[in-house]
Amino acid sequence: MTFIIQLKEDLKKLARLASSLTEAHTCAILLPTEVFEAASHTAASRHISPDLSPSLASSHPGPPGTHAEPSVSRSIELVAVHSISPSLSRDCRIQVGTGLLGWVAQHSRPIHVAPFDLDSGTLGLYSDLEPLKSLVAVPIPMPTETADGRGGGPGPTGVLMCDSRKAYSFTKPQIKVLEDIALQVSRLLFWAIFKREATSVESSWESFRLKLHQLGDAIGAESAEILRVSVETFSQVEQQHGLSAAVHQSEQFVRLAQQALPPHFPLARLPNGDILIALDNMMSSFFQHKLRTLANHVSTESRPFSIAVLSYPTRPLRGHSIDLDLVLQQRPVAVKSSSKSLPAKVIGGNSRA
Repeated sequence: MTFIIQLKEDLKKLARLASSLTEAHTCAILLPTEVFEAASHTAASRHISPDLSPSLASSHPGPPGTHAEPSVSRSIELVAVHSISPSLSRDCRIQVGTGLLGWVAQHSRPIHVAPFDLDSGTLGLYSDLEPLKSLVAVPIPMPTETADGRGGGPGPTGVLMCDSRKAYSFTKPQIKVLEDIALQVSRLLFWAIFKREATSVESSWESFRLKLHQLGDAIGAESAEILRVSVETFSQVEQQHGLSAAVHQSEQFVRLAQQALPPHFPLARLPNGDILIALDNMMSSFFQHKLRTLANHVSTESRPFSIAVLSYPTRPLRGHSIDLDLVLQQRPVAVKSSSKSLPAKVIGGNSRA
């Protein structure tokens, strides 16, 4: 996938920068496995759950010791690296809580080991022994909707690691630089994955279906609702101002609608230009009004813009997972629009109001 390849190339540049600034033997960026699984949607029909199988990991807040207790099993994987070592394993995963790097991922705390007197094989990155003399690893906070780089809530963080064959400690300014680069990695992930446009891979049809099922699991299948939005004035604008103007106006509306929706309410644009939005039916009236307001904002005197909204409740499918095809084959529930002045037609509404 081009998007994933480009993202990893950007991460490799940051790893190269970190290596250059610290004169490291190896600089590696490891991220929670779920990050790229979610981004690439390699298993769109599988819900990625944080409740994974238990395993052995360090359970106390100090450095890794000999005592281990059961904890949640997750892993971090190598996604970008800059190294002069021929024995580096380019495809590796490390269990969270295992070893030095797994400890950083689990506790979101940096470590600095100098002199490094452990077997390099314990890092999980090398296939042969390396005469390492020092190592530093800092956590990479997983991005949140605030984009402030202050961590990603529960679950493991990523790890930025640099090691050296030289018998010296990494300096405080070097460690501060690594922490700054780790923050840049977090922000890159935020803008690249969590804030992509509605026309990106994240809004593909399979992604929409996956997020719809996740929404149904979270609030109950009977509490979800589908809005189908069609642009009524597209042909009129195309005839009067050209296809480019009509496309630009529609895309502007889609961008505004995407920005207005919470991240757990997915949006998808169909090949015929219609827009599907999945949401909690308690919020349906609010967002129908919001969509009408956005349509009014996009509309101008010379280029009118009006929409029609069809509302499809999933309530008749109580007790079952949401079948999107069956939902859209239902007859929408008709209600009167609460705002006649706005250029929109609305069918459907709050099925729990």
